Amino acid sequence: MYNIQNIVAKNIADHRKKHQLSLEKVSKATGVSKNMLSQIEKGNSNPTITTLWKIANGLHLSLSQLTSLNNDTVDFIDESDIVPIIDDKVTIYPYFPYDDHKKFEMFKMAIEPDGKMDSAPHHMGSEEYIIVNEGSLEIEVDSTIYTINHHQAFRFNSDVAHSYRNRSNVTAVFTSTMYYQ
Repeated sequence: MYNIQNIVAKNIADHRKKHQLSLEKVSKATGVSKNMLSQIEKGNSNPTITTLWKIANGLHLSLSQLTSLNNDTVDFIDESDIVPIIDDKVTIYPYFPYDDHKKFEMFKMAIEPDGKMDSAPHHMGSEEYIIVNEGSLEIEVDSTIYTINHHQAFRFNSDVAHSYRNRSNVTAVFTSTMYYQ
């Protein structure tokens, strides 16, 4: 298994080199300080999910492009092979990294009781598809709260700020598919 810090560090460094971006330019694009970006790129800092989303959105990358090893093809994925992204009461398992040809990425997400995750707007025109596999999930989109229960699905335009909450006493487990136009 690979260390998520090293994967993120390599992907940021590769992206900066490919696009000839300074830390200052990346900082302005992402809203993450140059010092923090430097620490992340060196593999010395374990960024929060919120920080990862800021970096991904600022660099116009999907979360999985930032947090996954580059694989050409995937035939079978076992959860034990995935490097989870863990932040407080939220865990994300990037099952299918972003593919330029298919324009989507897919995650399994788990939010522990009383857990919450805020998300900045994703790329313009992006959509998110949620299927709740266990528990109950609240999603706030554009100041409206929706409750999605076990075996229910929800789709929304994710190019606006949104948040996920688990107000129940059991872990909410759901599948999230991000589609980028």
